[in-house]
Amino acid sequence: MVRLLSCLLLGYLTWNLRISDAQGEYCHGWLDANGNYHEGFQCPEDFDTTDATVCCGSCSLRYCCAAADARLDQGSCTNDREVDNTEFAARKFSVFKLSCGSDPSCEISF
Repeated sequence: MVRLLSCLLLGYLTWNLRISDAQGEYCHGWLDANGNYHEGFQCPEDFDTTDATVCCGSCSLRYCCAAADARLDQGSCTNDREVDNTEFAARKFSVFKLSCGSDPSCEISF
């Protein structure tokens, strides 16, 4: 029983060390040219190699890479956005008022 507990503890500690070693930069969320929000992510992502710990790309397309000289200076980007809940993010819409009654020459005002 003691041996089993020791193995479980060793496995847990090894797993935690692996995760903490793999942590890299955080790529901030951003709006692309079409106004679509892209959520930020921690490097490396699930499909990246463990050495892809640097946020690379451009202000409008970000990804994780291993080349430190290709690092994106996110501080120079003007389209950074962090939205807590994108489902309820503000969206542009129009409000109009329709007050025609029985008047056939009715106008719609915006």
